Amino acid sequence: MDSKRRFDWQEVVDLHPQGYVELQGDATVIHGPIESVTIDEFDFVVIKLRWAAEMGAMGTPTFMKWKNSPTNTEIKFPNLTAPFVFQDTENGKRVLFSGMNILYIGPVEGLNPKRVEGLEV
Repeated sequence: MDSKRRFDWQEVVDLHPQGYVELQGDATVIHGPIESVTIDEFDFVVIKLRWAAEMGAMGTPTFMKWKNSPTNTEIKFPNLTAPFVFQDTENGKRVLFSGMNILYIGPVEGLNPKRVEGLEV
């Protein structure tokens, strides 16, 4: 896949992602395995996670201290507003979007759920 900047998330939906998502915020990082990626009737991209974990961003006291985050199991944003590129990595194809956020297309191993405080899988 090429690294051309894209906007229509239907391209991602059509690939039926099975990996994980990692969202990098200023204060936190959210990580979770993908259950589904769809576009709803209002043209919003909806990424549903099987479970979600949260830790503090680098430089914070909670960096690398993963905690269960059940309120973050759905990520939603308007289609065409979050530009992305496809990238080939040693872990497989991924989508890099809105800064340093990543979504792996293929089934790759992400965060081990045993490392997540309060998570029962």
